[in-house]
Amino acid sequence: MRPTFFRRDDFHSSLFIKHERMIRTVEEKRFHHMDMSRPIAEVHVEGELSPFEHEALYKLLKKHFRLEQPSYSELLDETIGTRVNIIFHHPYERSFFTSVFHEDWRDLKDLFKQVRYRRGRLGAAFTLTFADEKIRLTFSSGLLGDEELGSAMDQIGHLTGIVGQMMRPETMVEPLEQVETSYDRKTDRWQGFRGIGLNDRREYVFDESLFRWKTR
Repeated sequence: MRPTFFRRDDFHSSLFIKHERMIRTVEEKRFHHMDMSRPIAEVHVEGELSPFEHEALYKLLKKHFRLEQPSYSELLDETIGTRVNIIFHHPYERSFFTSVFHEDWRDLKDLFKQVRYRRGRLGAAFTLTFADEKIRLTFSSGLLGDEELGSAMDQIGHLTGIVGQMMRPETMVEPLEQVETSYDRKTDRWQGFRGIGLNDRREYVFDESLFRWKTR
């Protein structure tokens, strides 16, 4: 009985398959490592987004963050058409805009403008929160015009240094657990910084003239 040999084509095909599997395994491990190294983001929508807006927002954030599909709830504020809330589980610092989000911060701003425009006279509002293990910082907008929204988003990207100075221990009576600020259309700036004490649970406001936090 003659011995059976692999044909040269079969041998090369087997090697090719093994090589492809090895490459796929390496790529999957690398992708998993890259994905796990990304910060987490959460998106919650009060009201509705169109399927296009939903997908555009998800794809934009998915490039840089680990996140689930946006969740939805009823909009209780009848003065606006939609409110988009995004939580970035990352400190509010310059590296977020220069390394983590890169130039896509501008694309997020443009997408927000589209969402606002499509709501007509009702418009849309946006809340962006930066949360780490120490503090939760929230930028909350009301109804803004196109230029106002652009200015508000640009300022968020450039206020890291000032806010960092505001958060120094020597400016506080005690550590703050959360801080919130709102955009003022008249002055074209984020102001009215207010916070909650980590231990005493008291309300604090930031006094710009004294450059320190004080109780209400």
